[in-house]
Amino acid sequence: MLPLTHGFKIEADRCNGCLDCMRVCPTHAIRVKNGKARYEPDHCIDCGSCLKACLHGAITATTLSSEDLSKFRFKVAVPSPVLFGQFPAGITPDHIHEGLHWLGFDAVWDYGVDISLAGRAITSYLENWKGTFPLISTSCPVIVRLVQVSYPRMVDQLVQVQIPREIAGREAKRRYSEELGLPCDQVGVIYITPCQAKTISILQPAEGVESYLDGALGINAVYNGILAYANLHRDSGKKPSPRNLIRNSTFLQWSLSEGLGRIMSHHQYLHVTGLPNIIQVFDDIEKGKLRNVEFLEAYCCWSGCTGGNLTVANIYVTLSKFHTLISQLPETDPQTQAEVERRFSLESFSLDRPIRPRQVKGMTGNLKERVKIIQKAEAVLATLPGLNCGLCGAPTCKELARDVSLNEGERKDCVFYSKERIRELQKRHIRKGKPGLI
Repeated sequence: MLPLTHGFKIEADRCNGCLDCMRVCPTHAIRVKNGKARYEPDHCIDCGSCLKACLHGAITATTLSSEDLSKFRFKVAVPSPVLFGQFPAGITPDHIHEGLHWLGFDAVWDYGVDISLAGRAITSYLENWKGTFPLISTSCPVIVRLVQVSYPRMVDQLVQVQIPREIAGREAKRRYSEELGLPCDQVGVIYITPCQAKTISILQPAEGVESYLDGALGINAVYNGILAYANLHRDSGKKPSPRNLIRNSTFLQWSLSEGLGRIMSHHQYLHVTGLPNIIQVFDDIEKGKLRNVEFLEAYCCWSGCTGGNLTVANIYVTLSKFHTLISQLPETDPQTQAEVERRFSLESFSLDRPIRPRQVKGMTGNLKERVKIIQKAEAVLATLPGLNCGLCGAPTCKELARDVSLNEGERKDCVFYSKERIRELQKRHIRKGKPGLI
């Protein structure tokens, strides 16, 4: 199996071992050893909780830079709908379109068609599904990885349909390669993303195949350039050429927390946002509850993709702009409908490979080895205090016991078993009379 790629980097020289990132991680992927945080790659789901929790700038997100695009002869931008809600009043989608060209893109892709195609494919998949309900949307890559890591028995309930950005990448490469006579690898298709998790889903898709996209740029990476271009041309009184990039409300609706709500109006539909709420719902699903729900749409961010960690604008301002735009647009339009009808019967929208549970350390190997690890962890846990204070460097006593069973920790890491551990923490976190952790 290829090494897992993740979108967050921990700068050791900035980390003071404060435990904040470890305590918020929903999959217990972070440990603090020798006063520095590190993460377990097989447990990390790229949710960004650690990025928000770190107040010292020790955790950073990584995406492509504009320089990375120079290797392509023809560059295509696929902008997330979220991009169009980021800018001040007076800056139109046409300004944004021309701003992307000014930043070096040769074309901006009409993403609305691919969103409509994905919606139609998901509906068809649901109507033909014979397995366990509810089916779970794969729009948010954090949710896909959460299922892979923490709820592996539910992985077959993930909708095995291509997501819109991959459909766009496939068609853009095909079309421009044919039109320009260029090899596909010379056509760079770049997603303009609101969050780090989508970047990682492009670099290393959950189903273990190669993405049709060539990478992603964060909205925060293109925002200033587009804003500068738009202000320059707006002040000059020059109007951008009409591009008609946003023709219907379905395009914008997709990035909201109930993006599939209209499409699923004839089915038993539930939407959930925020990881704590999602984990609670997933726990119920794993116990056999919620079987009357046919389709679950879940987003890591509380407001859907508008709350992504690579956005710039205030979430509520963005939502307000979206609602205004949506109220002025039809649900669909003849041009999009015609293109969807033309392409839907010609293309496959199934995943190239099914999504499978992730191989997690201690949960692979033969049954005898796994049982031995579990038994050792249970024996160690029985000797620990159960306070889940985190001062051992693991988020809970259960996780410390698991680390010990995998020979990645010691029982004496617990402060109840080691005065030396207490002295170490005092030395590290109490400086110049200012209390730190303890």
